Amino acid sequence: MRHRKHSVKFGRQRSHYKATMKQLVSGLIISKGITTTKVKAKETSRLADRLVTIAKNGNVTARRRAYSILGDRDLVSILFNDIAPLFKERKGGYTRVMLTSRRRGDNAQMAILEFVEKPVSEPKAKAEKKPEPKPKPKPSIEKPKPERVEEKKKEPCKVVEPPKQPEEKPGFFKRLFGRKKDN
Repeated sequence: MRHRKHSVKFGRQRSHYKATMKQLVSGLIISKGITTTKVKAKETSRLADRLVTIAKNGNVTARRRAYSILGDRDLVSILFNDIAPLFKERKGGYTRVMLTSRRRGDNAQMAILEFVEKPVSEPKAKAEKKPEPKPKPKPSIEKPKPERVEEKKKEPCKVVEPPKQPEEKPGFFKRLFGRKKDN
């Protein structure tokens, strides 16, 4: 019996399946929304929800668990610092899958996968920015003004006809089938 055995593998080996899931979740964390097939979106949603649940804990062990799945410290920091605080009050359902049109080539159902809450990008404080130094005034050097040259009146362009080609003698089939007799 296959009780509680989940078996959506997209027809791939286990290592390729894991790599696919890792890339889809990475794209979701970076851009906060991705477009993929319906089946892949649902699978990615399961993994992304699990990662957000881990990130809500926020301790070092949770960071290590997330790193073992994602494999990138920048993604882990985005997950823990930007995404997890949005879902402190929510107990589950951190992503949504919205169905779109079908793909043209193989008629696969496409879907958009995105986080339910989106982080608001706040502009960084101006205090962090260093004020730009004022540019030094350049010494002005007067350039001589160019003298006006009278424009020549333009003559209208003449249309040049291509040279006439000498008439070609018709080939054998043109003589038999394609040539009309002149009366």
